[in-house]
Amino acid sequence: MLAIAGGHGVIRVGRTGPDGRPTMTVTDHTDADAVADPATALAALLADAAGADVVLGLPASAGREEEDRLRDAVEEAGLHVRAVLPAPIAVALHYGAIDEGVNRTLLVVDQAATTVELTVLDIAPDLTARIVTTRTEPVGDPALAATARELAESSPDAVLLSGELYTAPARRAEIEELPEARGLTVRCADPELAVVRGLLLREDFGLLRVITGPAPARSRFPQPPADPDPQPWQPLPQDPDPRGEPDRKDPRGTGSAASGTPGERGEPARADRTVPDAHEPEPGPASTFAPAPERAPTAVPEPDLGPHVNPGPDLDPGPDLGPEPGPAEPPSSGLVSAPVLRAVPVTQLQYLRRDDHLLVLWAWPDTALTARVRWRREDATATGDGPREGDISCRRRTYEHDGGLDLALGRGAITLTVEALVADPAVDTEGAASLRIPAEPPVVEYEPALRRRLTGARVATVTLTARTGCDLPALRIVHGLGRYRPTSTADGTVVHEIPAQRLPAGTPLTVEFPFPGAKGPSWLVCFPAGGPDTDHDRHIDLRPTALHRLRVT
Repeated sequence: MLAIAGGHGVIRVGRTGPDGRPTMTVTDHTDADAVADPATALAALLADAAGADVVLGLPASAGREEEDRLRDAVEEAGLHVRAVLPAPIAVALHYGAIDEGVNRTLLVVDQAATTVELTVLDIAPDLTARIVTTRTEPVGDPALAATARELAESSPDAVLLSGELYTAPARRAEIEELPEARGLTVRCADPELAVVRGLLLREDFGLLRVITGPAPARSRFPQPPADPDPQPWQPLPQDPDPRGEPDRKDPRGTGSAASGTPGERGEPARADRTVPDAHEPEPGPASTFAPAPERAPTAVPEPDLGPHVNPGPDLDPGPDLGPEPGPAEPPSSGLVSAPVLRAVPVTQLQYLRRDDHLLVLWAWPDTALTARVRWRREDATATGDGPREGDISCRRRTYEHDGGLDLALGRGAITLTVEALVADPAVDTEGAASLRIPAEPPVVEYEPALRRRLTGARVATVTLTARTGCDLPALRIVHGLGRYRPTSTADGTVVHEIPAQRLPAGTPLTVEFPFPGAKGPSWLVCFPAGGPDTDHDRHIDLRPTALHRLRVT
């Protein structure tokens, strides 16, 4: 695997080592511009790399025309382009700043030759990297001043440095000492290798969406919809005799309200209230109201105004406390019934297989908090674990926390439909967001081994194991020499052929054959006998258990 990062006046090339780990060999070329004239810049570099896979990197400011020129130059040199990635995104992969479930803003400072490119990235929890803004400044004070402005305008969570310029501690200190960078994390680990190492990591990263445009609002959850029919809260009925209320004194100050003259009315006498004086007039003969007996202060019952009490015509009815409360009615909560939710199709629906699990991703409408997910197993022979179809609800909060919706649906074919639920009656509800996910081919793992017998002859064995029963097509075992693992039957010598047969689940198939004499690193790799483009190749997934070279045991 090769990584080629083209820039204005510079080109950086990285390679994957023979053990499959990213070992960088970076070469800077300032005599040709890889963006304006990629053919000249790559002519001397790719002479010995024909047939290799390559991941291309371009500045964020490069357009479609520059990308097409670089891609055409690489393909004319005999290389296979696997992906094209903006350089700031590669830097973020190098530092591990893109991950599921994270939401952050990054400022990438990438130096190449005599320019510095400043790019603001917005990383979303669903593995979406958005290029918000980018600008190019000359190296020196203009780039430092532009960095300070970007820090003040974008308020990033971290600063990522890239380029050979920042291998010097003084250059990193210049950015850390900026007033706008106080409290920020400035990351500077192997900055000269950041772009090419990030490009090499792209192959194993998985699903990654790169878009360009202004960053969305930082609010994680939209505001709830407005109440379409607001209603006021019903006031609570007034308590005619609140417990613990201060004593109501006679307005004339002659004692308690219970001892007033005719025409004045007080509350029933309590133990802590003033006893009427002896010289005060007694109630008239028409009144049957008698002084209430003293009651213990610990028990204060409600006043009894039943039929056995006759207040008489001379007693003041007191202040108007409103109508008598009628029969108990159910209290009014004042809440409005929930609005009717409408199902609308989502956008950007996609999936990522993880063995027998599916990670489903989509873009939520602004006002949606819940989504309806329906799935159906299409493979009639795949019994699997669980039902053949399902209908579940997914909360937006759970989706953003987990970085997507994880479904354990096996490796068979699946039909998936996702609809968001919104309360907007004017939204368009036509259409549906559906995916037809093909079945994954059965996995067949093989492990080559090499041993030496007592006679001195070397014998090779290859053990094949299937997780599920499958029809194994005819295979060819290729022996390759050199530091690089063969990628086809043309990269080595066919030393053994395995006929087509049925491979039961969990039952290993071991073949043994003499190993040719060879010096130096060597490999044993299995390929379908019909070539990589045959139908048999699509029916199984051949995987080596290890990518190391052969060793004699």
